[in-house]
Amino acid sequence: MPKIYFIAPLVALALFFAVFLNFKNGHDELKLARAAAIATAKEAKLKSEIEARRQAIEDALRAQEQRKKEREAKEAREKAEKEARQLALDAREKAWREQEKLVRQLDRLKKEVIAEKEELAKRETVKIATLAEQAFLRDFVQKSEASVKKFEEVLVQIDSAERTRAAEATKKKS
Repeated sequence: MPKIYFIAPLVALALFFAVFLNFKNGHDELKLARAAAIATAKEAKLKSEIEARRQAIEDALRAQEQRKKEREAKEAREKAEKEARQLALDAREKAWREQEKLVRQLDRLKKEVIAEKEELAKRETVKIATLAEQAFLRDFVQKSEASVKKFEEVLVQIDSAERTRAAEATKKKS
């Protein structure tokens, strides 16, 4: 039995050593395979992350370009609206000034019309007075001419009466 005590542990040790070497070789290969798999996984992960970053950067650049185009379009639209609004305000202001100018001109013309009507009324009264005076003067001239003729006839009669009297007086003296 003492041999069993000695051989059994040696056989067990040999078996352990064989299993250990087999395990160690397989384990080192397994470890290397795991390390290679981990390295491959890390590389794949890094490549996918790099690809994802590149894709994210491209997406970000496209999004940035899109936002830039939208911003430029919005600014152009706002500028056009602002210019249109300013043109409308300018047109409204111009129309208001024109309206005020026309209102002032209308008031001035109304005052001128009133003044001209008053002047016309004055001239009409002057015309009526002038026509009345003209009729009076025609009548007066006719009456004056008639009076002049009567006075001439009277003078002629007086003259002929004085001649007659003077002729009678010379006849009486002689």
